[in-house]
Amino acid sequence: MHAPRTIRLAACLLLLAAAAFGCSDGSKPDPFDSDPIKIGFKDGRPGMSVLTGKGNYDGFEPHVAQKVVQGLLHRDFTSLPVTAANWKEALLDGKTNHNKVDLVIADISERDDLKKDFDLAGPYLQTPLGVLLKASDTREITKAEDLRPLAVCAQENTTAYNTLVQNGGRPPVTATDLTGCMDRLNDGTAEAVLADYVVLQGIAINSGSGTEHAYRVARHARIGRPQYLMMMLPKGHQKACQLLRQAIAEYLKDTDWTTTLKEDLGLDDFTNEEIRDTFQPVTTSVGDRCSA
Repeated sequence: MHAPRTIRLAACLLLLAAAAFGCSDGSKPDPFDSDPIKIGFKDGRPGMSVLTGKGNYDGFEPHVAQKVVQGLLHRDFTSLPVTAANWKEALLDGKTNHNKVDLVIADISERDDLKKDFDLAGPYLQTPLGVLLKASDTREITKAEDLRPLAVCAQENTTAYNTLVQNGGRPPVTATDLTGCMDRLNDGTAEAVLADYVVLQGIAINSGSGTEHAYRVARHARIGRPQYLMMMLPKGHQKACQLLRQAIAEYLKDTDWTTTLKEDLGLDDFTNEEIRDTFQPVTTSVGDRCSA
């Protein structure tokens, strides 16, 4: 009797893990020579990744790490903090002002400029840009053109910022990070915030108290092309990168992926089909992620 496909694949992944994570090709130390693997997560992104009072990370991305790294690759990992400002250095050299990590899972979108220094494994999630409003703001926003009359905040040097510039209308209100944009929304300098839908949805669903939320994400707004969220490795570790890609692709077939995303981001009014169509990536899409 033949073994079921999922069992055969899990066995293959385990054998590949021993080869890719247990030794290097001699040219560079393998990023997964360390045991446990050190994974960098961001804090302060409700639903996606938050450092709890117990010292562990909670949210969709830590859950993906548990399913992919622990569940499919059978490797232990420890969680370390990274930020938008230091994750590259933490992954490459680990100087005294930040932790050295082997892998970063922190809402990082695929971009061509990142492929020069990093291998990109995934995607494990795709997301359009979303529009965050105060809950009391009842205006309907469904497309980019609806943003033109509004003062919209976006982080500097992001896809959201570039989208607003290309969209025309009022100049973007800018901030160095998402917290700054939330401050602009709260003080009335901005009327809306443009950023990844999944990140904004996490903020909205965790705002306010009980079922009364302080913010909402425009339900039907899908702005711009989907952004592909990737796991980041140092450049030149193709075996480990390909192994991660295979494990991610297998996890995306598991109903746990859909259930967890729905629960963590409060997507109760989305059907499972909508969640898959909007947020589930095709892992064979776009780009040479694990490049030489």
